[in-house]
Amino acid sequence: MTFKLFRRGSARCFGLLSAFVTILLCLYYISMGQQQETTLQTQTQGKDTTAALNSGIGGGIAGTTSFNSPLQQLYKTNVHNKNIRSGGDMVGKYGGAQKLPIDSGANATQQQQQHLASGMTALDGIDMNAAATNGEIMKNPDWGDVCYVMDESETNITTNEEYGKFDFQPEWIHTKEYWDRGFEERFAAQKKDFKRPPLKIFVVPHSHNDPGWLKTFVNYFQTDSRQILNLIITKMQEYTDMTFIWSEISFLQLWWDQAHPTKQRALKRLIKSGRFEITTGGWVMTDEANVHLYAMLDQLIEGHQWLRNNLNVTPTVGWSIDPFGHGSTVPYLLSVSNFEGAIIQRIHYAWKQWFARQQKGDFIWTPYWQQRGKATTQHGKLLTHNMPFDIYSIKGSCGPHPFICLNFDFRKIPGEYTEYSVKAQFITDDNVESKAQVLLEQYSRTASLFPHNVALIPVGDDFRYNKEREVDQQYMNYKKLIDHIMANKRLYNVDISFGTPRDYFNEIRRRTTSFPTLKGDFFVYSDIFSEGRPAYWSGYYTTRPFYKLLSADLEHNLRAAEILFTISYNTARQQRHANAIKIFEKNYEKMIHARRNLGLFQHHDAITGTSKAAVMRDYGMRLFESIQDVVKMQESTIEMLLQDGSARHNFLLSELERDNFSKLARKTPIPLGGNGNIDDFVDDLTANAGTASFVIFNSLAQKRLEVITLRSPVPNVKIVNERGEEIRLMQINPVWNITDAYEMGLGGGMAANSGTAHIRVSTRQYEVMFVAELDALSLATYNIVVVDEKNFSHPTMATIYCDGCTDASATTANISTEFIVRAKPSGDIQLENNFMLLLFDQKSGFLKTITRKQRNEQALKPMQCAIKFAAYRSAQFHSGAYLFKTDPEQNEAEKDVLDQYEDVRIIISSGTIASDVTVIYGPFLAHTVRIFKTHTHIDAALYIENDIDFEPPPKNRETELFMRFVTDVDNIITVRRDDVLKERDAVAELPVFYSDQNGFQYHKRIKVPAIGIEGNYFPITSGAFIQDSRVRFTLLTTHAQGAASYEPGQLEVMLDRRTLYDDYRGMGEGIVDSRLTRHKFWILIEDMPTKMENAYQLPSLLANQLANSLRYPPNLYYVETFDAPAVKLKTKAKLLDHGGSAALPCDVHLLNLRTLSEEQLQLFPSASALMVLHRQGYDCAIGQNIDITRICPADTAAVGLGQMGFNKLRIARLETTSLTGMLHEGERKCLNSFAEITLNPMELRTFNVTFKF
Repeated sequence: MTFKLFRRGSARCFGLLSAFVTILLCLYYISMGQQQETTLQTQTQGKDTTAALNSGIGGGIAGTTSFNSPLQQLYKTNVHNKNIRSGGDMVGKYGGAQKLPIDSGANATQQQQQHLASGMTALDGIDMNAAATNGEIMKNPDWGDVCYVMDESETNITTNEEYGKFDFQPEWIHTKEYWDRGFEERFAAQKKDFKRPPLKIFVVPHSHNDPGWLKTFVNYFQTDSRQILNLIITKMQEYTDMTFIWSEISFLQLWWDQAHPTKQRALKRLIKSGRFEITTGGWVMTDEANVHLYAMLDQLIEGHQWLRNNLNVTPTVGWSIDPFGHGSTVPYLLSVSNFEGAIIQRIHYAWKQWFARQQKGDFIWTPYWQQRGKATTQHGKLLTHNMPFDIYSIKGSCGPHPFICLNFDFRKIPGEYTEYSVKAQFITDDNVESKAQVLLEQYSRTASLFPHNVALIPVGDDFRYNKEREVDQQYMNYKKLIDHIMANKRLYNVDISFGTPRDYFNEIRRRTTSFPTLKGDFFVYSDIFSEGRPAYWSGYYTTRPFYKLLSADLEHNLRAAEILFTISYNTARQQRHANAIKIFEKNYEKMIHARRNLGLFQHHDAITGTSKAAVMRDYGMRLFESIQDVVKMQESTIEMLLQDGSARHNFLLSELERDNFSKLARKTPIPLGGNGNIDDFVDDLTANAGTASFVIFNSLAQKRLEVITLRSPVPNVKIVNERGEEIRLMQINPVWNITDAYEMGLGGGMAANSGTAHIRVSTRQYEVMFVAELDALSLATYNIVVVDEKNFSHPTMATIYCDGCTDASATTANISTEFIVRAKPSGDIQLENNFMLLLFDQKSGFLKTITRKQRNEQALKPMQCAIKFAAYRSAQFHSGAYLFKTDPEQNEAEKDVLDQYEDVRIIISSGTIASDVTVIYGPFLAHTVRIFKTHTHIDAALYIENDIDFEPPPKNRETELFMRFVTDVDNIITVRRDDVLKERDAVAELPVFYSDQNGFQYHKRIKVPAIGIEGNYFPITSGAFIQDSRVRFTLLTTHAQGAASYEPGQLEVMLDRRTLYDDYRGMGEGIVDSRLTRHKFWILIEDMPTKMENAYQLPSLLANQLANSLRYPPNLYYVETFDAPAVKLKTKAKLLDHGGSAALPCDVHLLNLRTLSEEQLQLFPSASALMVLHRQGYDCAIGQNIDITRICPADTAAVGLGQMGFNKLRIARLETTSLTGMLHEGERKCLNSFAEITLNPMELRTFNVTFKF
C-alpha cells in the first residue's frame, strides 16, 4: 500500500508522510523534555530546594504539580526564558551558574520571540513571587540554623567591667582637671623619646548648630545658621587653606533651597577640594539614648540621600560631639554605611581619665555579639576617637588646662562680654612666638595621650562663626600661629595645619597598624562642670514622655505609610492607574516632610525633652501635622489597593481622632448608620439595622495574632472576618467616662474624670474586643453587623465588679443594662488563664503574686511579682531636664505619691477573651493589668496600661514617678574585686539587668555601689529583663524611658518627671509642662535554659514579636461612604508574596521599604526603593514552655527569604547597597533573587529594589 502511494506520487501522500515524521519528532522531543525535567527535579529535591515558578508577570502559584499540568508547562517555559536572559547560564539556587545548551537557528529565534512577548527584564526571570513544584520554600544554606548561640565578642576593653572599677570621687574632681603629676611626668619622658613619632596637629574649625534648643529650628536658621554657612563659604574662597566641617543636614537643606547658585557651586567646589567636610551627614546629630532604631536610621538615610542628590558627596567620618552619652548602635550604623571612623565627646569624666591614662582614646568599637562557630569579621566595627577633654568648646578642647585654652578663643564682638573675649589677646608679631609656645605646649599634651602623637583640635562652639568679624578673627590669628610654627618647623619639630577629621583618621592609620578593641557603651554620662561634683545625665531618659510617645506614634505611622506607598505607587504605575499616580505624586512631598519632621525630633535636644517649653511645642506641632499627613496617605494607598474594579477616593477613615498635638488620640465609634452621624443613628437604631466595614493593616512581614479593640455605638454586634466567618471569640467591654463633652460635660479620659462622685458606664459607646489572625503585610476587610437582641449572645458581655458604679437615687440609669454589674468581692482579687494565676491586693488594687502553670495547667509555686508606684524626691537645682538626682536632705529618697488621693476605685472586668483589674487614684493614675484567654501564646504575657496625669503645678512638684516590680528573681552576681567595693567589703552581691539599646541590642548592666540610683539608671527604648537560673522576667515598652535594677529582684521604669527648677545645663527652665500620657507594657515570664558561659544575652522570639507588636500595632480604618453608594472592596490584599508561608522568617523584620526620590525632581517619587532588613537576634532556648508555632512555624525559620516579592509587582533590579543606599549604580552588586540575600543574626542590611515601570 505504501508502495502504491509513493508510485502514484500524489500530493496528499507526501502530506501524510510529512505529518507522520513530524509526529515522530514531536514524540521524541517530548520524551527528551520529560527526562530533562525529571533530572532537574531529582537534583533539586536532593538539595532540599524547590524549583521556581515564574508567571512572567510577577505572580506565583504554590502547590505540587504533575509534569503534564499547565503549571509544569509554565515552569518549562520560564526555564527557557531564563536560559536566554542569562546568555546560556541558568542561575542556580544561590547565584551559582549552571551551563545549559542554547538552541540555534529557528528554535533560538522562537525562544527569543517568547522572551520578548513576555515583556520581562533580567530580574523578571528571577521569580520574585514563586513557590516551588513541591510546595516548599527555597532554602538558603548560608542562612544558618534556627537555633544559634551568640557569644560576647572578645575585645581588649569591656565597658561595664571597667566602669565598676573607677574611682568616682578622685582627688582632682574639685579642680575639674584630671591632668596630674603622673601625666606631666609621662609627657616629659615622651619629649625625650627620640623614637616617638613627630607631633602632628590638625586644627579643625567647626560650628555646632542645634536644630532647636533655646530657639526653634527655624529661628536658629534665620538668626544664625544661614549666616554661618554664607560667611564660611564666602570666606573660604578668600582663605584658601581654611577648612571647615558641617554635620546638620536639616540646616544645610534650608540654606541650599534659599542660596544663590553661585554660593551653591562654591560649596560644591569646597567639598570636592576636601576643605569643607560633611561629617556624619544625618538630618540631625541624633540622640543615642532615646531614639529607636527606625528613626535613628531614617534620619541618617534622609540626610545621606539629600547629600547624594544635591552635592554628590558620601560622608565617611562621624562627628557626634553633643549627645549626652554614647551608645554602640550609632557606630554600628556608620560602619555598615561604609564609614572610616567617628568622633565622640560626652562620656563620663572617669572614662576621660581612664582613656588618657591608658593612651587608648582611639579604639575599634566592636559589636557586643559574635555568632558562635563563625569567623570574626570587620562587620559593624568602627575606628572611634574619643575627644580627651570635657567639652567641644575651644576652652575645653585645646589641651588639659582650660584657663590657658581661653587665651586662644579670639572671638571679640562689640557688645559681647564673655570670659574668652576678656582674656584672649590677638596675635601680633610681638607676641606670636610666646603665644605659639604656649599653644604648642597644650597641643603637645593633648597628643601625648595617644601613642601616635597626633592631635585633632576643634576650634569652635555652639553657633560659632555667625559674625563676619569672628571668621576673620579666628582664621587670621590661628593662621599667624600656624605660619610661625611651620616657619620654625625644625625648632618645634611639629607639623601643624588646618584639617578635617578625615585627615586625622588617615594620619593615625598611617602611623598605627592596630588599635585596641572595645565593646559596650558610655551610659550613664556624668560631668563635673558646675560644682566640681558628679552630675549624672539620666533624667532625660524619661523627661517629657508625652513627646517621646508622640515621636513613636509618628514613627509607627510613617513606617506603615512608607510601605503602603511604595507598593501602591508602583502598583498604580504598572497597572496604569493615572488618577492614583497623580494623587501619590502630589502627596509624596508630605511624605518627605514627615521623614524630616521625624528626623528633626531625633535631635539630641528634642526627643530628650531638653529644649525650652516653647520649642517643644513647635516640635510637637510638627510631629502632629506629619502624623495627620501620613495617616491620610495610608488611607489613600489602601483605597487603591483594596478596591475591586472601582476607583473611588476618600472613603476610609482612621479609627483614631487627634484633636491637637497636646491631647491623646481618641478612638471614635465605627459609623454603623452609613451617614457618619452617630448621634442620630443611635437614637433611631432598630434591632437589626446597621452594618459597617473596617480594614485592618498588618505592617509587619510576619503573621500575627492580635487582640483588636474598636468602639461601637451599640453592644449587640458580631464581627465577620475577611473569609465571611463570624468570629466567635469576641467580648464587649464598657467604656468608662467617655471623653466627649456631651457625655460628662468634662474633658479627658478615665483618669481625668475619675475624681467625680460616680464612675459611669457609657450608654453611647461600647468597646468590641476580638482576636484577629492577620497575614503578613496584609490588608483584611472585616465587617461589624448589628444583630437582633434576641439573637445576641449575652455571654460576650463582660461582667463588671465595682463598688459605687451604680447610683440607685439617679432618675436616669447611668449604667447600661446590658452589663452585669456586681459588688466587688471581699478579699484579694484573683485573675486566671491557662498560663498563670494573678493575685491582687484587695486594698491597693496592685498585683502581688503570679502563679505560673505547667503545660498540663498544674500550678507551680507562687512567684512574687508586686507592682509598686512611688516617686523619688528631686534635688532642687540638681535634678532637671537633663540631670537626675534624689534629694540628699531627705531621710528617704522615695515618697508615696498615692497617699494624697483618697478617692481610690477598683474595677474588675471579666470576659470571654480578657479579664483585668483597673485601679484609679484620683486624676493622677489609672493602672490596668490584663490577662487574655485566647488559648494562644498571647495568654502567656501580661498587659499593663497606665494613664498618668501630674495635674497642673504646683501639684506633684519635684516628683520623679516610677513603676517598680518587686520579684523573687535572683538576678545577682558575686563580685570579689577589691577595686569595685568599699574597703571593708570583701564580697558583694550586685543586681544585674539587661537593657535594650535603640530597639537593636541589649547591654548588661551591673549595679555600681559607689554611686547612687542616678548613676545606675539606664535608657531603654523597647525593653529590659532580669533573670536567674530558673526564669527570665521581661518588661517591654512602647517608648524611651529610664530603667534600673537597684536592688536584687527589682526592675523599675521611670514614668514621668516634674522638676520646678533648672539644673544649670543651659536650658534655663524646669519641667512643668506635663501632659496626660498613656504607657503600655507587656510582661513576659519565661523559663531559662541551662546557663552557657560567655553567651550574649538575647530576648526570646516571643519577646521580639511582642515588642514589634507594641511598636507597630495594627492600623484600623473605617469604611465610610456617607451618602454615596457602597464601594466594593477585596476581602483581603496580601502585599507580600512569599511562596507557601506568605511571610518572612520570624526573626527578619522589614524595618522599612522606603521610596527613593527622583534625583533631578526630588519632590517626586522614583521607581526605586530601599528595603531595609533587620534579622533580630533571639535565644530559641528561652521560653520553650510557650508555643508560638501558630505564627512562627518552625520549618520556615531557617530557610532564608526564599522567592519573595511585593503585591506581584514586576521587579527590574535587586541590588546590594550600603545601609543608607549611597552606593552608585556601578558599585552595587546585582542579585538574581531575594533567595540570594543572606542575613546573619543581629545584622542590618539595605537593598535597592527597582520596580519595573
